[in-house]
Amino acid sequence: MTHATILVAPRVNDNCLIQVVDALAHRGIAAEAGVLDGGPVIEDVLAACVQRGSKRIAVLPFLFREDEGAMHRIRKRLARFHKDHADLEIHLAPAVGFDARLVEIAQDYIDQTESGLRSNDTAPLLTIEGCLPVRMVFTYTDLRSVSEQIEDVGRIIPGRRGSAVTVAELLRDAAVGDGARQAVFHSAEDGFFARVSLASAVENGILVYRIGEYPLPERLGGPIRLFIPETDDRCANVKNVIRIELVR
Repeated sequence: MTHATILVAPRVNDNCLIQVVDALAHRGIAAEAGVLDGGPVIEDVLAACVQRGSKRIAVLPFLFREDEGAMHRIRKRLARFHKDHADLEIHLAPAVGFDARLVEIAQDYIDQTESGLRSNDTAPLLTIEGCLPVRMVFTYTDLRSVSEQIEDVGRIIPGRRGSAVTVAELLRDAAVGDGARQAVFHSAEDGFFARVSLASAVENGILVYRIGEYPLPERLGGPIRLFIPETDDRCANVKNVIRIELVR
């Protein structure tokens, strides 16, 4: 089981924090509250999780979005604790500022942590085929190595979270056949697919594939979720994309 250790400053009895811990507990997630300075300290909260038999711990730092110094101190303290608990898997999520959706954000990070701990970075995530001389296959590592990354899709699509690459970047060096006119996005969910013009897909298509440094969990539409912001077509938002087919 993954135990969420929620960090907040300057006090642990903050009403918002208590609500998050309680809400996660109602979802069956073992959650603890700790602070960077004061009690209960991070090390005590981690030790409590270990005593309960936890082997995987997700550390969620709330309200530190602009404080890299605090994040650095958290990393150091986690590293010191990990030296004495080498068999423990500890994942530090990106810092999260105050948000009315803290419970949902916490759930997302926990799902994302689970997905990341289980993931195989060399397993194929996305295939592009059709009007191409050879089929293109992308792993998580391949997508992560694309030079142009959209680190925060929320800046383009308000209310959405995650990091992405564009369809244009994936096809930039591909020898797409002159006859290709449409892109068909195939989902792993019940054989669903969406057909859009290739021009629209290249101009505006965004493929969300990670949160922080870990793969996008299935709960959020992973392994890959398509958005085409400049259209009202409901098919421009496709979850669980695994294949793109370029057709005439």
